[in-house]
Amino acid sequence: MAGILSIAQSGLQVESLRLAVSANDVANAQTDGFQPAQVIATARPGGGVDGAVAPASDPVAAARADRAVLAPSRTDLAREVVTQLQAANAYRANLESARTSSDVFATLLSLKA
Repeated sequence: MAGILSIAQSGLQVESLRLAVSANDVANAQTDGFQPAQVIATARPGGGVDGAVAPASDPVAAARADRAVLAPSRTDLAREVVTQLQAANAYRANLESARTSSDVFATLLSLKA
């Protein structure tokens, strides 16, 4: 079983990857032929999470493209903003978990001394 700190660290890594992938999608939104990507998170046995980059799949992208909601590369900029906000909030939550774990460990060490 993974410790709280390693679980939080894996969450930090996945959310950092999610932000980087979304930023790349936005930066290339006007690039013809660019394929937006997404991060797929999977739970690790025993705790934590792993992330993998995969092509973005959006079954209604064609319908939104017809209404000019998407960029030329079919990047949904509104969805990217939401993804970035969610990733930033999840990153902060994992960071706070890591800080709390560190604080608890420091307190336990000071009590034992």
